[in-house]
Amino acid sequence: MKMKRICHLLFRMLFLLDGGVWSLKDLTISVPRAVLSGDGQSAVLRCSYDLEGAALYSIKWYRAETEFYRFVPREMPPTMVFPLPGASVDLTQSDHQQVRIVNMNRHLSGDYQCEVSADAPLFHTDIESAPLTVVDPPFRAPHLTISRGSYARGDVIRANCSVDEAYPAPNITWLLDENKIAETVSWRSPDLDFKERGAFSQIEISIMEAEHYKMGLTYTSASLNRVYQDHYVYDNADMEEKDILRYTLTPPTDGQFSLCCVATIYDIYARKSDPVFIKEDAPHPASVTREDSSGTIRSSSLIVTLVCLSILLTL
Repeated sequence: MKMKRICHLLFRMLFLLDGGVWSLKDLTISVPRAVLSGDGQSAVLRCSYDLEGAALYSIKWYRAETEFYRFVPREMPPTMVFPLPGASVDLTQSDHQQVRIVNMNRHLSGDYQCEVSADAPLFHTDIESAPLTVVDPPFRAPHLTISRGSYARGDVIRANCSVDEAYPAPNITWLLDENKIAETVSWRSPDLDFKERGAFSQIEISIMEAEHYKMGLTYTSASLNRVYQDHYVYDNADMEEKDILRYTLTPPTDGQFSLCCVATIYDIYARKSDPVFIKEDAPHPASVTREDSSGTIRSSSLIVTLVCLSILLTL
């Protein structure tokens, strides 16, 4: 395929130098970035082009440089299908502009190419490609565990979110009161090994004692590549804890907040864990006394003064 493309480019350069005019242009390919696997699941791949009045010679579709569908209008029938392991081509919805693949499985992930050739005398040819991932989602919802179901101000609550194996490995997003606070992005192999992998994320939520601090993300590891606005990120010197997300929270006015995690794969799979509700142990009443610089209690002194005055008035 690479040698074929090189030859095509060389031919194009020689033809243009000779003063020729191309009859094939504006080739574009439309392939879904991801589809779900399983019986009945399908993917429609489209190819658009402009022949500038020339006749079409052929359309060829490749997966990983192996041809699986061909459309040649001069032949009868014009369509030809080649083996595609584990899947099939729906000829009723395939023609010179698109091809529909049904019964997708993850081993069909990879680059797909559309090759268009104009008819004689020049047989101009061009190729475009795009990636497609066939997703095997996790079987169950994410599993969320927390270190404690209540808090006092100054506490640190630890939570773990685990997701079953899937292809590719899911990302994990943390929601606090349905607001995104952090995301762990799973590592993905650059090579297509088709191996299912699970996902795991940890977060520590620090409950502030004072209320004038602003809610925000205070730490994230290198695996977190999405940082939400108004959050402050800093580096952590402890390499053993580099994969733990840390979040600082101002105590809610009602003393309760919810926490859950969401597993996502591209834009075709998203599933939440059951939320957990974390309540404050006990309310903290505002102090009615405060010490002055000499250590005496002003409110007590005021009470003593009022009592003395009332006694003098009764005499």
